[in-house]
Amino acid sequence: MSLVRADDVELRRVVPDDWPALKALRLEALQDTPIAYCESYADAVRETDDRWRAGTARGAEGGDSFQVLALVRDLPVGTSVGFLEGGDAVLAAVYVTPACRGRGLLDAMVEQVAAWARERSCPRLRLLVHETNGPAQRAYERLGFTVTGHREPYPLDPSTDEVELALPL
Repeated sequence: MSLVRADDVELRRVVPDDWPALKALRLEALQDTPIAYCESYADAVRETDDRWRAGTARGAEGGDSFQVLALVRDLPVGTSVGFLEGGDAVLAAVYVTPACRGRGLLDAMVEQVAAWARERSCPRLRLLVHETNGPAQRAYERLGFTVTGHREPYPLDPSTDEVELALPL
């Protein structure tokens, strides 16, 4: 993919028919950065299409979460999810395809999730990053997230941790 320009990018909330694109992005993400997600590629690839449809429906209008899809010339290149937990909004399942990184897509997707969270009067947007995923942690810190001090065992390898970062809204 050539250089991505701002006018080439469509950023929008998912609709139920986006499930094949989201499935493809998730499988790509799990191969690209397996440590960034609490699911293995082997498990994800075995999921039924009904599971992918249901997940997409949760992030669409009327669902219990908010999912953003980034498209460049109708090709899916990024996604992120926001959901509510314990009074906060949580940012999860963030992915930008390698050819489109460093072009502002992460910033734009996070801002859409943050706007959704502000509409729900959430005091902060938080996320978990694997302790060894320095590039992701630095990217979120650049966006104003700070380490809270909270850590959780990483579900796929409890001998390692995920670090919580939060952005005041």
